[in-house]
Amino acid sequence: MTTPIYKATIGAYIRQTEALAAIMAKGREHLGDKVDAFINESLCEDMLPFSFQIKSVHHASAGAITSLETGHAGPPPATELNDYAALEAMVADTLEKLKAVSADDLDKLLGNDVVFAMGDMKIPFTGMGYLTSFSLPNFYFHVTTAYNLLRRAGVPLGKRHFLGAMDMNFG
Repeated sequence: MTTPIYKATIGAYIRQTEALAAIMAKGREHLGDKVDAFINESLCEDMLPFSFQIKSVHHASAGAITSLETGHAGPPPATELNDYAALEAMVADTLEKLKAVSADDLDKLLGNDVVFAMGDMKIPFTGMGYLTSFSLPNFYFHVTTAYNLLRRAGVPLGKRHFLGAMDMNFG
């Protein structure tokens, strides 16, 4: 049986990453030959661009599982992804990695210590605390920012696109 924490974390990551993949496909279609230039767009001057938002979605979800395994977390590593197709491939890779994590795998990692380090700052977590109070909120922040950037660029998106496939009960 799938544990509640698995469904609330890995399940949520998968569902929202699938929605992001569909949102990005609509973005590619709408932006046409401007799609590669779009990856450098940001909402405001002091915010990182669309490409960083997608890298951060990967880092806050699939990367969080690696952090639970190693006990070490930090900001996303520098990666050179210079076109929209590479970002879409990263989203596909994220989904593949998340779908490979079983509920048993996750349950074994929840009690591990994880330290998020950035420069001299170090934040200690348990695995559960890292997922629920750091990783998941960061994940949603970056998915939302990517969605908002595409909306601002005129991509015809609505709330249903953001929500993706909901986990409904048809009794």
